Amino acid sequence: MIKINLALPTKKGRAPKPKAVKAPRPGIKISVQATFLYVIGIIVVVAVIAITFFMQQNRISGLSSNIEQLNTKLNELKIYKATVDSLEMRERELGILIAPIKELNQNRFFIAHVLEEISKNVPEFTWLTSLNVNQSTMGLKGITSSNLLVADFMNRLEDSPYINNVDLTVLQKRPVGKQEMMEFTLTSNVGYEGEAGRQQ
Repeated sequence: MIKINLALPTKKGRAPKPKAVKAPRPGIKISVQATFLYVIGIIVVVAVIAITFFMQQNRISGLSSNIEQLNTKLNELKIYKATVDSLEMRERELGILIAPIKELNQNRFFIAHVLEEISKNVPEFTWLTSLNVNQSTMGLKGITSSNLLVADFMNRLEDSPYINNVDLTVLQKRPVGKQEMMEFTLTSNVGYEGEAGRQQ
């Protein structure tokens, strides 16, 4: 007789493998006190940065305000400068216009002094027939009764602070009526010399 075992064969159970013990992960253990100090440090740094930032902002605002004030003053000064430049230009223009008048006045007084020197030094029995005076030279013609009077006239002119280098260019006899007279021509330099010249 054949026996059939219909029951499922039981598997021989294996012993469970022991679970491997996991090694603890490497890490840094930070204590609560250290963490607190780090947080305090970060807060201090942020506070310092914030204070520095606000101080810089205030300083920048102050400098910007100063720059605006200086620009305003500069614009005001530009107006005054333009006025001063205009006045200086006008003064130069007036100076150019006045210069010829001053020169004329100076020449007028100068020539007046030269004429006065000639007039007071003309010897007696001597008459001038022509006179030409400019800024630097003088020429005169005259008639006299003697050569000695011409020499005396020249010496007197040389003593003048306005007249120098007197030279006799012409000396010749000339009949005037029934008399024989000496006709002469003198040339000289004229200029401001001596105390009388500085009194102009």
